[in-house]
Amino acid sequence: MDTVFKNSVDPDEACSLVGSVYQPHRLNLCRTSDLLSANMEHRSISETSLSRLAYNANIHIQSEPFQNFYLVMLPVSGHFNIRQNNIEKTASAGNPVILDTDKNIDMQWSNDCENIIFKLDKNLIDRTLLESYGVEAKLAVAFNCTDGEKSNLDKFSIMLNNFVINNPYLSDLQNNSEMFKNIERVLALSLLSGSHSHVEDIEKIKYRVLPKVIVKAKEFMEENYSKKITVQDIANHVCISARSLQKGFEQYECSTPILYLRRLRLRRARELLVFSRRENVGIKISEIAMRCGFYHFGNFSKFYLEEFGETPSVTRSGRKSAL
Repeated sequence: MDTVFKNSVDPDEACSLVGSVYQPHRLNLCRTSDLLSANMEHRSISETSLSRLAYNANIHIQSEPFQNFYLVMLPVSGHFNIRQNNIEKTASAGNPVILDTDKNIDMQWSNDCENIIFKLDKNLIDRTLLESYGVEAKLAVAFNCTDGEKSNLDKFSIMLNNFVINNPYLSDLQNNSEMFKNIERVLALSLLSGSHSHVEDIEKIKYRVLPKVIVKAKEFMEENYSKKITVQDIANHVCISARSLQKGFEQYECSTPILYLRRLRLRRARELLVFSRRENVGIKISEIAMRCGFYHFGNFSKFYLEEFGETPSVTRSGRKSAL
């Protein structure tokens, strides 16, 4: 990384130079008796950057929301307390934090605090969310919305160390730009695989099923209702998961695959019962049930009564209107 400043004793100078890398902010010594000895190294990559920063004094930092980027902060030593709106955390070695893009920042660093700071452009996060998950970020992705993001940041920290911090090609970005662009996308994906404000949107998209898939599933049931088919068989045929199939039927049919298949079988059984009566064809009711995929006669009679308000034998006898 390149040196931004070294052994700076002027808080205003350090604040200005750090602000030129990130954005303008306020920096104050917590005690007037403290002496600053600040150091910063920095390396811009593409849509990310890597910094190493230490003030060697107890300091207080305040900033307006970032708007256009996120910061993942990994203390090498010491600790700092961070408050973003009503969310408060303490970061220390082995306990990284991420600063959201749309919240006020209030930090207090201990005098021995040194941070590795990884900056990600908001556009990188938003674009990765859209391209990888099909979700448009109408509101900024918020990572500090639950207590579940730490475990994901642990994994992210390992990836950051392996792919960027200890990458021997970091000093030769010009000839390895494509590799680092891919690395940036992988790191953005790593963050989005954890807890954040758009997880539910991802889940909805993940299990969204297009109407044509439901049509194919219904066609498969029409062709195979007499066989012992399962929901998994139907899902396999249309190349989606059983859970996605379930969600799709709930959305487009206000039903479930099992209930739809059962009603289909009952309709076919009713058609055969009426046909056998009208044509005076001697087909046993139990045989009709089996032809329509019911292998337990008691269940067949129970479901038939629930569906049509009469027993199969009443339909067969024609003692009252069957249709």
